Amino acid sequence: MSLVQIEGSEEVLRAVQDIPELHLVRSSLEARSDYRYKVAAYASDQAVEAAVAQGAQVTVVLSSEGVDEHHARLSAVIGQGYTERGEV
Repeated sequence: MSLVQIEGSEEVLRAVQDIPELHLVRSSLEARSDYRYKVAAYASDQAVEAAVAQGAQVTVVLSSEGVDEHHARLSAVIGQGYTERGEV
C-alpha cells in the first residue's frame, strides 16, 4: 500500500471512502480553499485508480516499497532501543 494525499470536493471524498483497499487517515483531514478537502490515505494501486476515476486528485507521497522500507527502518530503531535498555 502506498501513502497518498487525496484532494477533492466533499462529494468526491464521500465517494472514495467506500473504495476497497483505500484507508483514509481521518485525523489528517484538512479544509482547503473553495470547498475542497485534502486527506492522507493508504491505498493500493487499484484504489488509487478508482479514486482518480471518482474525480479525486491523488498524489503519491510514498510508494508501496517506500512504506515497507519506512516500517522496516522504524521497527529496527524501536528494536535497537529495546535492546539498549535490556528489554529484549
